Amino acid sequence: MTLALIAVFFLFLIIFGIFVFLADSSFGGLDFSTNRETIKQVVGIIKQRHLESGNFYDLGSARGNFASQIAGVFPNLRVTGIDNNSLRLLVSKIRTMFLKNINFQKENIFKTNVSSADVIYIYLPKELMPELQAKLQKELKPGSMVITNKVSFPNWPLVEKLNELFIYAKV
Repeated sequence: MTLALIAVFFLFLIIFGIFVFLADSSFGGLDFSTNRETIKQVVGIIKQRHLESGNFYDLGSARGNFASQIAGVFPNLRVTGIDNNSLRLLVSKIRTMFLKNINFQKENIFKTNVSSADVIYIYLPKELMPELQAKLQKELKPGSMVITNKVSFPNWPLVEKLNELFIYAKV
């Protein structure tokens, strides 16, 4: 009896997951997924710069895969995922229910206060970068680091480029 209930529960989770994925794919907008190699590179950048215990923001966190990977590797890093889609945030929160150092918020990335950020990760459409650059340069504290994936800021001097990652610092 117990085994049957467990099987039904897992079947429900699978069907629910498929439904969420299809609904999100149809109505959720763009979703830029960060691959494993890039996640490893971001982990290396955080370790290299000794930022394992600050505040990390993933702007446009989608279903939370990237943010959950970072939170899992760095238990002393406070990770915040920001997305404007309720369905994606639900998936993110379910995915990370056992991680204590991660939080997801439904907000517009342009209205989110990121002044406490030590590291910000961005993998979003190029069209958003000029407005994001202005926001981040205005709000971030000196020494904060911004990592963008495959897209760069139009007028922000680059600190380093690592494959498809662009690294910036607030001075």
